[in-house]
Amino acid sequence: MRKSIRNLVTLSLLLVLAGCAAGRPRPATAIREDADRLFHRGDYEHAVTHYREITERYPGDWDAQYRYGICQLELGNAYEARQALDIAHVRRPQHIGIVDALAEAIFQMGDESRLFTFLRERAESAQSVDAYLRLAKYTMELGDPDSARKALENALILDNGQTVKPYLQAASFAQRLGDLDLAVIRLRQAYAINPFDEEVKASLRNLGEIPGPTIALPPTASADALRIEQ
Repeated sequence: MRKSIRNLVTLSLLLVLAGCAAGRPRPATAIREDADRLFHRGDYEHAVTHYREITERYPGDWDAQYRYGICQLELGNAYEARQALDIAHVRRPQHIGIVDALAEAIFQMGDESRLFTFLRERAESAQSVDAYLRLAKYTMELGDPDSARKALENALILDNGQTVKPYLQAASFAQRLGDLDLAVIRLRQAYAINPFDEEVKASLRNLGEIPGPTIALPPTASADALRIEQ
């Protein structure tokens, strides 16, 4: 009888402990490991559920909010993405990945006024090449070539002939507007900066130009002056 009672008590304790364990939430570290693994595999559909659980427990976790926002963007849920990315941006306003993702979320939502204000204010405060190139990219997509042109000019001034990136974007912009002469000028300037850049050389060939030492143009010279010389 006593043995049976002891066995019954032991069984009851085991059931209680099992019940407690079953009702205990998974550690956040374990959830994050699963979420990050799925995220890096590109499995956003499953990663998003794990990041959602983290953000619900810890709303101030900017990294989880950021990755949750990326997942929602990839799944086509711009509104949910923007909510998460807004939180991440408040916590880490200088994080370039967050800025890029938030801009894309606002763009996908069609909030043109907010997007322009967000990107213009960031460009004016950051005074960086990337900030002005981002502004140029989206203002062109929004059908505002004048603002895009101004943003590109600021990017080129700030870059001061150091990298090919703003010249490539300026060339692409000129092509979209049908100004092939300007596109060639920007690519020739880019070639002067880095004659080994494969994208620059391919873009020149696509416009009928043959890359070589004589094709380079001074990167910091104005496009108008170079047009006159040609």
